[in-house]
Parts: sequence; structure tokens; C-alpha cells
Amino acid sequence: PLGTRKPNGTESSEGAPSEPEQDPLAQSATQEEEAQNLGNQVTEEPEEPELPAEPELPPDVLHKHDENIVFKILTQEYADRAVDLLCNHFFKDEPLGKALYLDSPREVDHWLSKILPHLISHGVSVMAIDESADGRLVGVAINSIKKRGDPPGPDDFLNWIDPQKDPKMYRIMSFLQQLASDIDFFGQYGVDRFMSFELLNVDKSYGGRGIASMLVEQSCKVARDQGFTCLVVETTGIFSAKIFSRHNFKTIREVQYSSYRQNGLICFPNTGIHTSARVSVRLQEPANTNS
Repeated sequence: PLGTRKPNGTESSEGAPSEPEQDPLAQSATQEEEAQNLGNQVTEEPEEPELPAEPELPPDVLHKHDENIVFKILTQEYADRAVDLLCNHFFKDEPLGKALYLDSPREVDHWLSKILPHLISHGVSVMAIDESADGRLVGVAINSIKKRGDPPGPDDFLNWIDPQKDPKMYRIMSFLQQLASDIDFFGQYGVDRFMSFELLNVDKSYGGRGIASMLVEQSCKVARDQGFTCLVVETTGIFSAKIFSRHNFKTIREVQYSSYRQNGLICFPNTGIHTSARVSVRLQEPANTNS
């Protein structure tokens, strides 16, 4: 009843053969081999799904921004709308115009409508359009091309502004012309031409969406594509100065409004937080060409 006794003194249950004892060292080695074999197995990475290709932009679109806002080269068909935009949004808030209580559009539209087509004809101005609002013009960067040796032409603001009829506007444009009149951009930067930012404006109801910054960025790209390596801007307020600074424009001259006087009187009083005008320059590499 206690089972049979084996010669070596061990007992076994009847009908239940005893399992051979395993060497613990051999068992440990076997486990290590199995773990090593598992570690050597190559697990294939799951293939990443292909991202859908970005839709190609129409040939006349420079960039699409904020869903419905597209950027294009400003063309003559938008000239009247650009005049309306600038009269109702730019000149009403421009610091020097506000300081002189400039009445826009009454003191602006008659001469702006004459010079703007000449500036547009340079082919480097950029516009922002809201496609969801029947192609509404919501922003412009009016730019021009300056060439070495060119005399003042129909794209010169003072050619269209009568000092007798428009004394306020004439004072503003005379100041801005004097601001950089002694700077030789051609010689200083070794170029025969450069692009100049003349006016930058966005519809007030579209503010805070980065449109002004994108107008500057796209203007710089247009300039690069056309081989311009030098870009120049004159800013009259701190907000526009900050925008251009973010796009690598470096200030080379700054004039405080408090120091600009005629007959001992400050020409532009009450400019508020806008205390100075600046001349800034951006140097960039031209676009790569296959020629």
C-alpha cells in the first residue's frame, strides 16, 4: 500500500511514472537561448499610409491661405477696387495722415486712381482675394521697380500730387521722398535695380489673420523669381515695421517725428505710439535658374 521501494531507496506511486529530474543550469541556458532567438526575430514595420498629394494651385495663384484667401499678382482689372481699399482702410489709419487729419477718400482718390495703374504695370504688386466672398479684394502690397539712372516718371507720387490742392498729402510724400533721397541703394548694394514696397494694406474686417505678413512674403517670392536681390521699404508706423522686421528687413535709417520740423514746428504732431519713420532693406538670393 505504500508503494514499491526501488533499490536506490526512492518511492514511486503505483501507475504514475516519475518524471526525470532536470538540471536547473541546463534549464536556465535553454531559456536564454529561447529569449535570444525571440530577440533575433525581425519584426516588419507597418507601412505608413501615403499622404494625399497637395492639390496643385492654378497658374495665376501664388499661394492659398486660411482656406479661402488666395494671393495673386495684382492686375489692372483690380485697380479701382485697390483704390477703394486703400482710401477706406489705409489712408484713414496711416500715422502721418491721421496726424494731419487727412480726409480720405476726398483728398486721396483723385490722384491715387491716376498713379496706381502705373505702379501695377510693374508686375510685382500682390493682392489677397477672398474666394468665398465673390472674389472680394481684401489686401494689397503695392510694389514698384527702381532702376539705376531712371528719372522720375508717372509712377512717382509727387508727379500726381498738387501742393496747392493737396498740401497735406504733398507734405507726407515730400517727407518720405527726403527720408532716403541721399541713400545710394544701387552703389551700396551693388545692384542695377531693386524692388520698393510702396503701400501695404489689409481690409480691417480681415485683420488678425496674417494676411499682411503673407502679402510681404509673397512679394518677396515674386521679387526672387524675377531676380531681385535687394528690396527696400519705408515704414511710418510700428506695426508695419514689425511685419517687415519678421521678414528679415534690416533698418538702415530711422527718423524721429519729433525731430522733423519746418519753421521750428513739428510737421507731424500727435502720431501717438508711432514715433518714427524707418528705411529698411532686405537682401536675398535670386531664384535658381537653369541658364
